[in-house]
Amino acid sequence: MTNNAKTAIAALRDNDHPLGRPLALCLMFETEKDQLLAASVFDLAMALDAALHIPSESLLAAIRVQWWADALAAETRHTAPLVNQLQDLFEINEGLRQQIITLIAHWQSACHDEARDSTEGWAATWALIATRLGHEKEAATAADIGHYLHHVVRGQLAHGGHNLDQPQIIALRRDDAGRKRSWLYLAGCFLRYMARPAADVSHPALGWHMLIWHIFRPPK
Repeated sequence: MTNNAKTAIAALRDNDHPLGRPLALCLMFETEKDQLLAASVFDLAMALDAALHIPSESLLAAIRVQWWADALAAETRHTAPLVNQLQDLFEINEGLRQQIITLIAHWQSACHDEARDSTEGWAATWALIATRLGHEKEAATAADIGHYLHHVVRGQLAHGGHNLDQPQIIALRRDDAGRKRSWLYLAGCFLRYMARPAADVSHPALGWHMLIWHIFRPPK
C-alpha cells in the first residue's frame, strides 16, 4: 500500500465518527487507488459532519462548512492534510473537484435546517464513491446503505428498519464491468449486521466478521 493510501485509510479508521473504522474495513481489499479516493471522500464527509454538529450556533456551523468549500474550490496547497490529499486527487480525477463542491452544498443546506440533518449529504457521498469506483448502476443502492447507516449509528433509526437480503448483497460483489469487488458488498454485509438488535458498530471482532463475509457469504 502506498503511503498516501495507507495514510488515508489510517485517518478514516482513527476518525471519531462511529462509521470510521467500519468503512476503513470495508475498503481493505480494494486497490490502493480506490482506497485513497474513497477513504478521502468519506473522511471529508465526517469532517463536514463535525463542522455541522459541533458548534452550538448554526451560523458557526455555516462558517465551518464554508471553510471546507473555499479550501477545496481554490487550486492551492493548504496546511490541512485532507485538503492537500483531495487537491492531489482532483489533479488525476477529472471532474472530481466540482463533484466535491456539489457534495459540500448538501452540508451547507443542512446548516439552515433546524435539525442540521446531513442525511442527504451522506446519501450523495455514497452515490459519488460508488460511481467513482465503478458501481454507477448500484449508486442508488449505495445511497440507501449510506442513508440507513448514517441514522442507525446515531440512534435515530431502530435496528432492522432497513435491510438487504443475501442475494441482493451477493450481487454487489461485482461492479458495472463484471469485475469482482468487495467494498460495496462488505458495506451491504455490514448493513445486514447492523440490522441485528445486538449489533455493535465498535465490536472488536468486526474485522474478523468482514474477513469471513469476504471469503464465504453475507451474514444471515
